[in-house]
Amino acid sequence: LDATVGLYFGTVGGNTKTVANHIKAAADADHDVTFCEIEDLSSTDAFTKHDALIIGAPTWNTGAEKQRTLTGWDQWLYDVLPSLASKMN
Repeated sequence: LDATVGLYFGTVGGNTKTVANHIKAAADADHDVTFCEIEDLSSTDAFTKHDALIIGAPTWNTGAEKQRTLTGWDQWLYDVLPSLASKMN
């Protein structure tokens, strides 16, 4: 299987990045893996370039009603994703 995989993650204390590194190491043998911390993502177009996505987010602040991860995923979920959804309608 020659699939491209996007591995996007956000981390606060480093644990999610550690897990993402383990996943990348395991997947690299069989797939072309793009490895990117969500804060470093320059364009939402990156998500459409892959056959599969692996998303990693920490479980910090999960009792909060908004901004639950304390990472760039919060901006992506609350600002970017709704704007993409409106473009698709």
